[in-house]
Amino acid sequence: MEFINNADLTMLTNLLIKTYANSQKKRFLLAITGVPGAGKSTLANLLMKNTNEVLQEEIAIVVPMDGYHYHNDRLVEKGLLPLKGIPQTFDSQRFVMLIKEIASEKQEKIYCPSYDRRLHNPVERSIVIESKHKIIIVEGNYLLLDTYPWNELGGLFNESWFIETPLTTTKERLITRHVLTGRSVEEALNKINSTDAPNAELIIQTRQKATKVIAVATIEEI
Repeated sequence: MEFINNADLTMLTNLLIKTYANSQKKRFLLAITGVPGAGKSTLANLLMKNTNEVLQEEIAIVVPMDGYHYHNDRLVEKGLLPLKGIPQTFDSQRFVMLIKEIASEKQEKIYCPSYDRRLHNPVERSIVIESKHKIIIVEGNYLLLDTYPWNELGGLFNESWFIETPLTTTKERLITRHVLTGRSVEEALNKINSTDAPNAELIIQTRQKATKVIAVATIEEI
């Protein structure tokens, strides 16, 4: 495990491009993980944008684990809607199958869902991986989790980055996120205590499995 402190976007973009080039892989899979509110999705999308700009081709694409949330209707049936975000609220089998398909270097188009925070539901077939996409940035909470079937993912990633963000910062971001989706501050804090905080404890335990632990500047500074 390598530790990288005070990383900025330029440094991480160059690191990704160099690691991809040195891997000599036809398709390079980078896992970006960390606790809720760590800035995974923001960083992943910035990395994709910068990598494509530097290499002057559309070579990188982001695949979010959140696209594999069960639909809210299904979560209501399971009695899990209040705990949305815990591992059991994801279609983990289907997500693992997707990553295996991507890692197989299949050249046909691969369709993936994204997650719409306004709808609070996945949007099917909204991401298309094509043969031109050689750098696949997969971001999500449970990419290094020990339990089945998540534990089948580890060997599929060429690199895994754990984004280390102070818990005080992630809590502030989560309050803002929950309030923007219509919760009161009190409801946001209840959601953090019931779901986000226990999830963070679980995810922190996977930190040791990461190839690199990266402390980034705040997303606003990036």
